[in-house]
Amino acid sequence: MVEGLQKQYEGKVEFRLYNVETDQAGVELADKMAVQYVPTFVFVNTDGVVSKQTVGALDETQFKGALDALQ
Repeated sequence: MVEGLQKQYEGKVEFRLYNVETDQAGVELADKMAVQYVPTFVFVNTDGVVSKQTVGALDETQFKGALDALQ
């Protein structure tokens, strides 16, 4: 689902996907953001402020709502 939304929101939202178990940048970011569970989604606005952080799977409607709130 995320890959499909990346295409739909291209040019509007920048997606960054990290493996928090094997990617060093992902491990460091997870520590910084206090991520304890996978999946965790962190939505950051253009000012660099976290607008929403969710733990667990989101359906497409919930995900789109969080993305639309960033704009």
